[in-house]
Amino acid sequence: MPGSNFSEVAVATGGSLQPLLGKSEAHLWLQTVPPLEKLLPQLDFLSPEERRRAERLQLPADRCRFLAGRLGLRSLLSRYSGIPPQAIPLDHSSTGKPYWRDPPLPLQFNLSHSHERVLIGLRWQYRIGVDLEWVRPVLRWQRIAQRYFSAAEQVRLANCPAPERDALFFQMWTQKEALLKGTGRGLAGSAALGEDSRWVTLPLQVAGGYVAAVALEMRGEIPEDGGEALTVRLYTDVEG
Repeated sequence: MPGSNFSEVAVATGGSLQPLLGKSEAHLWLQTVPPLEKLLPQLDFLSPEERRRAERLQLPADRCRFLAGRLGLRSLLSRYSGIPPQAIPLDHSSTGKPYWRDPPLPLQFNLSHSHERVLIGLRWQYRIGVDLEWVRPVLRWQRIAQRYFSAAEQVRLANCPAPERDALFFQMWTQKEALLKGTGRGLAGSAALGEDSRWVTLPLQVAGGYVAAVALEMRGEIPEDGGEALTVRLYTDVEG
């Protein structure tokens, strides 16, 4: 991770773990998508709109990912806030970003899911964005890179050995997507996916076959020359 004010700690989840989210921390939770039959008994925790959105998903895998993401998010928000998961009034923006309407505490969050994993990020007061991608072949990587990547990034991709190109593509992509999700912007109409001086974007080491990134809003709350570090803690139930 760049800079001396950041550290990363990977911790395996435990049944009795009670996480305390400090002002200078961001907590990330990497979870496995469970089978649909394990998710269905928890549907009462969701809002009517969330249940309708799940029902509109035709493929079981898509429905599992959506349910796992929303149920996991509600479970974590409840765990950190002390409010029952079904009592949390979640809504989503025009770009699909979930948010808590009129929250009683300044808990910021974001989530991403891909293939068989869900990644959820939480932080006090300042915004956070996360993106998770299962590494898979990108058949039109040149066309996508020309639209969204800088000239230097396009050269880096073109010079990358073919067996390593898909992983590199998603490493770049997750950092851009995490920033867009953190700021609340969508890809539609976004001509520039460059850096933002108000944000720091970091790659994450997650389960094998996946890449991820987190974007953290910075407003001077962390000293640039010493002081308390902003710690990114990754809690995971995934091996490897």
